[in-house]
Amino acid sequence: MKKMMLVLAALCGSSIIMMFLSWLAWRPPSTQPTSRPLKLFPLEAELHSILKRIEWPVPPTKTSLKLSTHPKTSGFFFLHPRSTYVVGEKLEVLIVAKDHEGRAKSYGGDFFYAKLHSPRLKAAVSGSVTDHKNGSYTATFILQWPGDTRVSISLVHSSEAIAILHEKRATRPDKFFFHGYFMKDGTEEVVECNVDLPEEDVCEYYDERYEEKWVCQRPKTLPCDAYRDHSAGGVREVFSKEEQEFFSENLIGQEIFSSVESFNVQPQRDVIKARRPCTPGLETPHPSGFYHQDAWTSLICSNKHFNESKTVAECLSGKMVYMYGDSTLRGWWEHLLRNVPTLRSISLHVPQHPGPLLATDAEHDYLVQFRAHQKPLRMERTRVAELHYIAAELDGLGARSGMVIVLSCWAHFSTYPIDVYVHRLWHIRRAVAHLLERSPGTKIFIKSANTGHDFALVSDWLSYQLDTVMRSMFSKLPVTILDVWEMTSCHHNPESLHPDWSVVRNEVDLMLSFICP
Repeated sequence: MKKMMLVLAALCGSSIIMMFLSWLAWRPPSTQPTSRPLKLFPLEAELHSILKRIEWPVPPTKTSLKLSTHPKTSGFFFLHPRSTYVVGEKLEVLIVAKDHEGRAKSYGGDFFYAKLHSPRLKAAVSGSVTDHKNGSYTATFILQWPGDTRVSISLVHSSEAIAILHEKRATRPDKFFFHGYFMKDGTEEVVECNVDLPEEDVCEYYDERYEEKWVCQRPKTLPCDAYRDHSAGGVREVFSKEEQEFFSENLIGQEIFSSVESFNVQPQRDVIKARRPCTPGLETPHPSGFYHQDAWTSLICSNKHFNESKTVAECLSGKMVYMYGDSTLRGWWEHLLRNVPTLRSISLHVPQHPGPLLATDAEHDYLVQFRAHQKPLRMERTRVAELHYIAAELDGLGARSGMVIVLSCWAHFSTYPIDVYVHRLWHIRRAVAHLLERSPGTKIFIKSANTGHDFALVSDWLSYQLDTVMRSMFSKLPVTILDVWEMTSCHHNPESLHPDWSVVRNEVDLMLSFICP
């Protein structure tokens, strides 16, 4: 330990040594098995309100594939076509959903993406879609840049496919399963683990403080307290042959045909008013921003672009940036490490994906840490002791100056019933509120969900529902929700759960704009 302190002093400067050692010495709650049941959800009224927010229209009856919405027979056209268009004006498009035979649908519930874009200008902006629940939809856009522009409407899922997703989310939380590694005296057993394993003989691990339960099949020879490692397991087929057809590649995320051609937008004649600084508590409009020449312009506040590594380092100087969450947030840690030469990684000899990962900049006196959240977690094999609840991490922080907290918790919960996710967020929210009481100067950011889940079990519709839940639950706290949903859904590159570095750069720049407005 003495040798490690000397190395750290050389790398980091003494101002962060004690913080790092206290973080390294932190221990999670015991994983000893107990038989205590989960308590009732503490805010059942709020859960009821949240479920109302994410209600989704479903087909009146179960129907065949031929009667479901098809992207090639559906179409769209301008509602109020004009001879000229000007930046700042509203544009409306009517979408007409039709089935495989070209017959107009009589009910809603389809999930569409709508965007304006210009490949030549590397420009794009999302549109909002209103479901009229009769087979027609209105996509509304605000024109953001002068020059050539075209409309793109994509069918993410038909309402019939969403009805299947809805049912499987509620009834088959075992779609993904995990491996638990039990080791003792040179013997290893690998068993299945999950949030719950009904009708199985299990070892149960219950965290009383955060009311969280995790179970593993009971090993044949080893005791429950020999549970050492965790990893992703596999995918269980839960769709019937008929249900699987609703998720074929030619039906998911396909652009709808239209005769609408690209059009030219004229510059705005009036002077654009200055936007406000990026500070917590600002409302998020729709759209929340747009791309032009691959740079994101926020419509929430006056964001900046940190094109020089020195400006990034100067912005973070004196800060302790703690990132807790999933791999979409780990990409932010990796981006900073790739682009700031003075920021150096300190190897903690752990797997890269779950971490924990630590980087320090001795020249500018700051650090950036990433740690994956607690199970469920679809990642490579890692020690159970390295996986902490986000709420536990936040509860362990004191009133340190210069703290920046970044949270992202959604991707690994999309296949579970909504109440599992709400329960996890409730404890995180409570921990955030307590931290702000202890340390009111702490800046707290919550990264929204990404788009790019490109297969049925973890589709963008499921992500969208979780994102709606998250925004609702944190709406009354003085935190900043970094809206990256639109940044990932309308970019010119193909959607990916782990987007192109140009997207990540814009996401991180938006965060830095709030840290250094």
